[in-house]
Amino acid sequence: MRVFLDLWGVLLDSDTMQREYGFALARYLGGRFGGEEGRWVAAHDAAWTAYVEAVESPGWDRARWGATVERLDANFAVSILERMHVDWRPADPLAFSRDLEFRMTSLIDARFPDARRAVERLRTARHAVYVATQATDSNARGSLTGAGLLDSLDGLFTGTSQDAPKAHRVYWDRALATLAVRPETCVLVDDRVDYLAAAHEAGLQGLLLDREGIYEPETVPSFVRATLRNLAGLPHFVGTLEAGRPG
Repeated sequence: MRVFLDLWGVLLDSDTMQREYGFALARYLGGRFGGEEGRWVAAHDAAWTAYVEAVESPGWDRARWGATVERLDANFAVSILERMHVDWRPADPLAFSRDLEFRMTSLIDARFPDARRAVERLRTARHAVYVATQATDSNARGSLTGAGLLDSLDGLFTGTSQDAPKAHRVYWDRALATLAVRPETCVLVDDRVDYLAAAHEAGLQGLLLDREGIYEPETVPSFVRATLRNLAGLPHFVGTLEAGRPG
């Protein structure tokens, strides 16, 4: 089987990354440009709030996904400098932003305790393991580097590589075309139902990871094969799906 694992919420804890990222950035940029670390943290937090508001605004993704995210990412990094009244500006704001993101995320281990063991067991059972995330390539690679998981994967699909939102079927159609595999040989493990729905539309099997026990059984869509509370039982369940798949 080919197992696609979501990044944030399945393998890595976004709360840990969000908490540590601002401090890592403050130490790095404070050392480079001066200024109190607390002010850098505040500048980052304000810029991040504005970034999230832009992403959640109506119609933000009407343009090509990659181009929209590139614009937002470039503005995000520059806005931090502006808030700190730093006169210097990067010649390539996007490259600066992506480099900064990779540097900071690669310093932080946000891995859930059950993630490494699950990936190792899946690989031992000869399943191919991929990460499928909406995040940018720099975010995903940096975060997986910090978590010590990047070299354990067979591949990585990101919003950057797919140039499409993960909640759209085209994201998954492109992934299947890249691997040249049949969708019924693939399973997605995700903590978001909208991502599972798009993958199901493309023919993948879906497992919902509900770490917080948010979903009541009656609220889980019928296309979800099972709901897991952690990754401990995932390798066994994937083996069960493989055994039950028509030859």
